[in-house]
Amino acid sequence: MKAWQKGYEIEELKHWVEKFKNFNSYCHSPFLEAKKNTIAGALERGEIHEENNVVYMMRTAKASSKVNMFNAGPVIAKTQMGDTIISKIAANTKEFFDVVPVLDKIKAPAWCHIFEENKLIKDAAVSAGFKKIGTKVNTFSDVIGIYFKGERNFEPVVDTENINMKKTTLSFDHKIIDELVKELIKMNLKYTNHNSNYNKGQSWQALSVLGFEKDSTYVDKKADLKEDRPLVKTDLYDRLKKVCDHFLDKIPGKFDRVRFMTLKPGGGELKRHTDQTDPTWGTTDGKMIRLHIPLKTNDKVIFTSWNNDGENKIYNMKKGECWFLDTRRPHTAINNGDDIRIHLVADVWSSEKTREILRD
Repeated sequence: MKAWQKGYEIEELKHWVEKFKNFNSYCHSPFLEAKKNTIAGALERGEIHEENNVVYMMRTAKASSKVNMFNAGPVIAKTQMGDTIISKIAANTKEFFDVVPVLDKIKAPAWCHIFEENKLIKDAAVSAGFKKIGTKVNTFSDVIGIYFKGERNFEPVVDTENINMKKTTLSFDHKIIDELVKELIKMNLKYTNHNSNYNKGQSWQALSVLGFEKDSTYVDKKADLKEDRPLVKTDLYDRLKKVCDHFLDKIPGKFDRVRFMTLKPGGGELKRHTDQTDPTWGTTDGKMIRLHIPLKTNDKVIFTSWNNDGENKIYNMKKGECWFLDTRRPHTAINNGDDIRIHLVADVWSSEKTREILRD
């Protein structure tokens, strides 16, 4: 027997893993799963409970702590010392009325962390007196609802922090777009591959218009640099200055990187992921948003983005439109068409002017 087993036999731990199978089926993060070692520790501490085919891990908060919407904020709630916290819950039943009485017995103040894609447990929690406070999205793209039972006031986040993807009030001239695309194709440019584990088949590539080197093939963000460098207009901007300015002049705010980004035809794909390694993303002041302007696209280029309720919304952005995409949330992109997709993608520092174009 290994030390991590805490005195429990492997077969017993496997039995508990099976009971948490429903919870694990929603997990994208391997660190969030109810595994044998996690279960052994929880059993030793007396934190695992089972009733009515519902199994859950419940503990008492030893100190107050913040709950962030994303890795780098904003704060959506604060737990207090003594609060009850249900961190993992699995329903081995399809019966709503099996789950409600289990959660109804949990005394306030109490928290329940629920995968937003798990409608059965969400609905049961609400029926049992829990109220949704907000959503936490981790770097592995899990969308977790934070539910609270009790009387406590919570400060709402800025309204634009709740937008996953939306067409902005900006639009661009199709004639100028066609001129730009014609010139880009004529140049026969070699785009830089984005190295990431979600870039399927190296189908997602880019060139910088504004970046951190004069060379447009350098597409890395400032957070990846070892030393501080100013944003510069690249050699590609110099060649396309007039037409690039048509777009840059209409977008409010101070720019960070601006790139032409391509997605290869015939199934070029970005798999489900989030972009949270850079703490600067967000719609509040001092943070940064990302805008997509389709230049060359087709009806089979599909973006999927998950909202606060765990619902996956599907979008097809049209040429000349300008879309906001909150990359901190889970999203995918796929080009099932026969033509390459080319977007102008602008990272812009947030301000009230940028928030205005996100609102109706």
